[in-house]
Amino acid sequence: MPTITVRVVSVFLGIGALMTPAVPAVAASLPTAHSWNDVVAQVNAPTSDDSPFRCFGLEELTYCLGFGFVDHAPSAAQMGKEAAVGENATGAQSPAQFAAARSAMPKAMRLDAELAELRSAWDGRDKARSLSAGAAAQVEAAPDSKYIMAGYATEQEKGYWCGPATFQSIDWADDAQKDTQTSWASDLGTTTSGTSITAMVQQTNVKTDWDVAAGAYIVQSVSSWTSAKFLDVHQSHLGDGSPAPIIEHPQLLKRYFPYLAFDHSGHFQVGRGYNKSAGTIGIFEVFNERRFNSSGNITDGPKNIPASAMLNATLANQFQNIGL
Repeated sequence: MPTITVRVVSVFLGIGALMTPAVPAVAASLPTAHSWNDVVAQVNAPTSDDSPFRCFGLEELTYCLGFGFVDHAPSAAQMGKEAAVGENATGAQSPAQFAAARSAMPKAMRLDAELAELRSAWDGRDKARSLSAGAAAQVEAAPDSKYIMAGYATEQEKGYWCGPATFQSIDWADDAQKDTQTSWASDLGTTTSGTSITAMVQQTNVKTDWDVAAGAYIVQSVSSWTSAKFLDVHQSHLGDGSPAPIIEHPQLLKRYFPYLAFDHSGHFQVGRGYNKSAGTIGIFEVFNERRFNSSGNITDGPKNIPASAMLNATLANQFQNIGL
């Protein structure tokens, strides 16, 4: 397996702003972890790189904090400060917000957060390998169309609670107990800046049995995927004998989601089905635009979105990843 070279971008906190250098820092070959103890040692080792987006070699795989399993390093544009969306933020953290939250933690707490994130990644190595290899075998055995979680749609109660609402739906369908969005906001570490996808994945593994059905959930980059692969992965994940939801992580823009009246920020939705012949992915939209803007449309509930639009919306989000 060739050595993977990763460019690590350091992030600096200024007064009231998050800035990234215009040019990434030096390239370096990643040391490879062959055991969980190796991962722990690498996280705790003294380093001059204090980036919240550090990358690690997990056996032959590469995992970058916040971005998930990747086949190439996140670009400077992905890690840079995003264009402001203002009042149209719906609750998924941007890379700048993720970095600010991690950088504001005391060092011991931050290392614990990194280890918790990497634990999910380490446990999900087999899934990451299968995604790298493709989903052809599973797709051949999956039905042409399948939807799960009927009756478990929810609507986010606050403008920055797409994470708690998405998780409420996912957990409710798992155990038939509808815990409050307030409780999930606490468990997910949600603040007014939103929720991280890493927290969504960790809590899915800890608080639900979806990982028993689908294997440990991971954060997976889709930056190099085609819309055909995006649809195939949904078919293999949702169409087998143990179907489980996908944590969609798009940028909520009306050019991809025409039921919207306005553009919005990074977002979470419940991926809960697909139709291969129609080329669509079924979601639960948790954001009701009208609830937060009297000029908005009524937008929450089940939707079918072209796979190409779902992928492009995911690529429009700086993280370019999903949870599955």
